[in-house]
Amino acid sequence: MMKMRIAALAVVMAGSIFGATRTEAIREKLVSGDRNYVFVAMHRGDWRNFPENSKGAILSSIRLGADIVELDVQMTKDGRFILNHDNTLNRTTTGKGKVSDLTLEEIKQFKMRDSRGKPTDYEILTLEEALELTRGKIIMNIDKFTEHPREILDAVAAVGALKEVLVKSLHDPDDARKFFGPYWKDVESGKLLYMPVIQFCWKKHKKAAHDLPLWLAEEPRKASMYEVCADATEHAAAFGDVLKAKGAPRLWINTMWDSLSAGHGDSRALLDPEANWGWVLDQGATMIQTDYAAELIVWLTQKGRRNF
Repeated sequence: MMKMRIAALAVVMAGSIFGATRTEAIREKLVSGDRNYVFVAMHRGDWRNFPENSKGAILSSIRLGADIVELDVQMTKDGRFILNHDNTLNRTTTGKGKVSDLTLEEIKQFKMRDSRGKPTDYEILTLEEALELTRGKIIMNIDKFTEHPREILDAVAAVGALKEVLVKSLHDPDDARKFFGPYWKDVESGKLLYMPVIQFCWKKHKKAAHDLPLWLAEEPRKASMYEVCADATEHAAAFGDVLKAKGAPRLWINTMWDSLSAGHGDSRALLDPEANWGWVLDQGATMIQTDYAAELIVWLTQKGRRNF
């Protein structure tokens, strides 16, 4: 595994190769018709080696050559946004209590814990601080976005970073337009990258079966990429439904857990990448979210699927 991680570092391409900025080049590739290149998203950053959602986890994602870093946001008592997966600080920091019950100043007194629960020297980041780290280097997928969508986008827009982020939601087309409000025009123009989430998992099969046909039939604008989750092989047909749609949308598949990729998750892929990550590629995925980006990037590179 260490050799794979070192090899992954070797395939990271410097920003100058990408032209103006690496993020701009990733965006250009993302909206292109290229379906050979596979985009890699790091789940909560490189959390196996650094505290999740931390500066270290973000910078390591960039060094490893990931295209997207998925980060979680929560709103503080005084209306600021910090990076934290849970709505409490108990598991991930040295603090206690709900994020929404504490001010940013109070939260900044705490430190982040690593994956084993050990305190570190890493400080809890605000959304703005995180955007400064990712700007020009990697696309940020903002998770927990649907809790405070317009306020989050206001914060992103205030620092001129709308083109640097990717957001998702569990909505059908009509509800999505209402949900985004004034920011829907940025979705339609392509300035703001948006992805509907279709979950044939976690008991959301009925909603997914309702939403997907509406998105695929939408005119004049159709979503250009979809995140589809399937907890069993019989639901994996939805992957093909997306790929057969007019305009050949991109397909994002999560491999963090078997329940998201019909039994082909990361833990299995580390033992047999061809049977698991290979299966995900066979479904047509060109975007994969993983907890093992270094290993996935090396494997994809060896298969010729990371040629920028």
